[in-house]
Amino acid sequence: MKNNENPMEVIEDLYNTHYWYMLNFLLRLTPDRQLAEDIVQEVFSNLLTHPETMLKIRNIQSFLITSARNRLYDHYRKKKRSLLQDGQMMERLLIDQYSANRIPERKEIQEILLKLPREYSFVLIARDYYGYSYQEIADLLGISLENAKTRIFRARKSFLKHFREAGKDDRF
Repeated sequence: MKNNENPMEVIEDLYNTHYWYMLNFLLRLTPDRQLAEDIVQEVFSNLLTHPETMLKIRNIQSFLITSARNRLYDHYRKKKRSLLQDGQMMERLLIDQYSANRIPERKEIQEILLKLPREYSFVLIARDYYGYSYQEIADLLGISLENAKTRIFRARKSFLKHFREAGKDDRF
């Protein structure tokens, strides 16, 4: 953007030019279309409230994509923290041996998770589906970090064993 250009017109032009590219980019990272649309809107709203930012940008498309991706990551980080703080949610995951039914993945994976011991399915769901760190899982379960890593390793090993036995994948 040049100093003599109207920032609102420039931002509107950027919006019209990059909206679909940004939306499609975000939809490759999240299945939630509404969230993706909201993030695109947030990025452009931020530009509208701080048009001077555009003077510093060299590659606008790279800036827009990076901003959108970072906002998406921030959204999931905040969501993860709220799940971690919601003791009731974590209690349900720990107690409910059928928590695997809540995962919207392939039916075969759900069936295998249900065959695993409850503590294994919990750590797999927490680590690989919800994205909790090893330390967060250790804190939730009241065990050491090393025990959490060992439990996750054994859970994955058990999962792969059941997966092979079910004939679902011959790569392992």
